Amino acid sequence: MKFDKRFLALLTAILLSLSLTACLVPKEEDGQVTSAPADTQNQGANAIDFDGDAIAIELGSVKIKATDVVNMFDSYMSMFSSYSGTINAETVEQCMSMTEDEMIRTYVPLWKAEELGITLTSEEELELDASAHAEVEEERNALLCQFAYYYGAIDEIPEDASSLTQEQADVAINAINEQLAQMFREGFVFDDYLAMEHDNILESLRIERLTDALKATLNTDSLDPEEVDAWYDKTLAAQKATYDESPLEYFYDAQGLDVDGAVPVLYAPDGYIRVQVIELAPDGEPDEKIEANATKMKDLEAEYGELALNSENPERQAEIAEQYAALKTETDELENSYYNDVRTKIDEAYAALEGGASFEDVMKTYNSSADNESGLDERLVYIKGADPRNGSLGDYAKDLEPGTYSKPVLVDGAYVIVKLIEVVKEGPVDRASIEEDIRIAALTALTEETWEAQFDEWYTDAMEKAVFHRETYEMIKSQYLPSDQ
Repeated sequence: MKFDKRFLALLTAILLSLSLTACLVPKEEDGQVTSAPADTQNQGANAIDFDGDAIAIELGSVKIKATDVVNMFDSYMSMFSSYSGTINAETVEQCMSMTEDEMIRTYVPLWKAEELGITLTSEEELELDASAHAEVEEERNALLCQFAYYYGAIDEIPEDASSLTQEQADVAINAINEQLAQMFREGFVFDDYLAMEHDNILESLRIERLTDALKATLNTDSLDPEEVDAWYDKTLAAQKATYDESPLEYFYDAQGLDVDGAVPVLYAPDGYIRVQVIELAPDGEPDEKIEANATKMKDLEAEYGELALNSENPERQAEIAEQYAALKTETDELENSYYNDVRTKIDEAYAALEGGASFEDVMKTYNSSADNESGLDERLVYIKGADPRNGSLGDYAKDLEPGTYSKPVLVDGAYVIVKLIEVVKEGPVDRASIEEDIRIAALTALTEETWEAQFDEWYTDAMEKAVFHRETYEMIKSQYLPSDQ
């Protein structure tokens, strides 16, 4: 999950010498909320007492409080001040404008759903409440573990707070309460924080769910063939331009590792093959002498070559040959010791293949591990340049015929047998084979485009209809302006 700004602020507080002098979140003193700016010299000389419950924006029945505005405003202020190191009137106005825009965008779904009579069922409300509770419990667990560690109650951060003793948990809770008192007000304790987090998370979840409900009203369940064709042509051209310029980008999309996995791959660049791999690597690290000796041998080769080329110093040439032979013997022994077990196993795997076993069965037998439970290992390898994911594996597969496999070979610290499955054909993927994927992706894209256009229209309407309580904004801004402005 993504922990919100207050959670991160609590952890940051620990790392900032247990001080929250860099936090801009308002806190209360003697019943009144005041600001705690990043730099005390930036606090307004005549700052107005801060009322967190004051209404800043009204959008229909949606009422946005000053505290909600400050939380977002503070994020922008922190970002700007971290770059410039100063806060001035222009910065405050710019951050407030950005905050105002973002607040309206955030609450448009609540406002519009109410206008359209869209509500959540009691079952949905219970589901969201349970989700909010689970997220808050995760925050609670993480904070207890972190604070127990940083305040010396335990020697290392545990995975779960249930392992803490009551005494250790009390140390964490007391420390958290101290930080919360600085961030908010005296008497604001961990349970208050968790309750506030629950409400904030629940509101975010409701907005997400209502957004989905609003999207469902757009009636974009069907597409004309011309619209599908237009989306296909546009996407194909974009993918071709991207993959031809940066072929390694194709890997992430083709393997389904991109963020937007709903878009099918329509084009393949030149230089890719698909392989299956039997791979066995030794446990642990090789002896450091192996690499050191390799460097020395390379230097000796260069020196010997230069001497031999110029017919110089035969005594030194003989000495180099003797040194080289000794280093090679030592290196071979070290490598044999390190790779002995996996070399034996890879030879067994190769013998099984030669005996008629299928490549898939041998992969399952020899590749199976905690990290690769099935043992199946199929890879997309780039062979027309550097491949940071597969090293030099492609060098041993690119000359194979589809359906054939290599002999055991040592590649980048592991013994492998690689089988070429196919050479990926450059150009557009056969459209007929992915037509349904194309239709679904085009429909998704159209829905999103329609939603964005509709949302922009609602946003413009909301900006016109919203009531902005400027006195509340002035109260907020006064907490941050330098004393001379």
